[in-house]
Amino acid sequence: MKKKLLGLILALLMVFSLLPASAFAANVVQSGTCGENLTWTFDDEGVLTITGTGEMTSHPWLSPYCFDIKSIVIGEGVTSIIEGAFWGCSALSEISIPSSVTMIGRSAFNSCTKLTEINIPDGVTQIGSYAFFGCTGLTKVNIPSGVTQIELDTFNSCTGLKSVTIPNSVTEIRGRAFARCTGLTEITIPNSVTTILTGAFSRCTGLTEISIPDSVTSVYPEAFSGCTGLTSITIPDSVSGIGSNAFSQCTALKSADIKGSITSLQSAIF
Repeated sequence: MKKKLLGLILALLMVFSLLPASAFAANVVQSGTCGENLTWTFDDEGVLTITGTGEMTSHPWLSPYCFDIKSIVIGEGVTSIIEGAFWGCSALSEISIPSSVTMIGRSAFNSCTKLTEINIPDGVTQIGSYAFFGCTGLTKVNIPSGVTQIELDTFNSCTGLKSVTIPNSVTEIRGRAFARCTGLTEITIPNSVTTILTGAFSRCTGLTEISIPDSVTSVYPEAFSGCTGLTSITIPDSVSGIGSNAFSQCTALKSADIKGSITSLQSAIF
């Protein structure tokens, strides 16, 4: 009996060894086009693959498969990720973006809550507003050196984000760019930044200390409001104006070193 069983197992192993690799491949559920020269396929293992050359112009996968997409592979040659391309794909945990991509559109990854890490290639020069809004699982992100502005609400409510390094190419951090990033404990603002706009770091309760570089000339309203862990702040002499409520509700703040002369102080700064 044992010999017969062993023989059967060996026979099955031989059959499986003769099967082509394609026999074990995932089955394509749906496919189509998403650009003039771009095609997409979605398989039964939750993998969305985008191939071809040029700009992405539509996201036909979003309505039927949004909550089923687990992994995304974007092939070399794709140059952009369209606005809202993967908005609400809450099962997405892995993505590969090629070096050919230069633009990530508005709300492209909005509310992708299982995405923990993303490698943005150096060729990307524009990341749209709300691009990673509500990506609560995101712990690490790199901002490419070609980006000049961090747009409105780009990383708003990324509560798992621990640290961010902003490259020297960035000149402006726009409204609520990092608002409610409660896990953010440190932020390095380079000397290239001249303006920190309204609510840029508001409600970042994990921040304990921040040093504003000499390049900054204006701190807009509510820029650091509600940063309840912030204990000290240094404002350089390059800053001529501080907006209303800039540091309001910073309940742990013990010292504020304001250098030089401020010509415009608005209401309820502290």
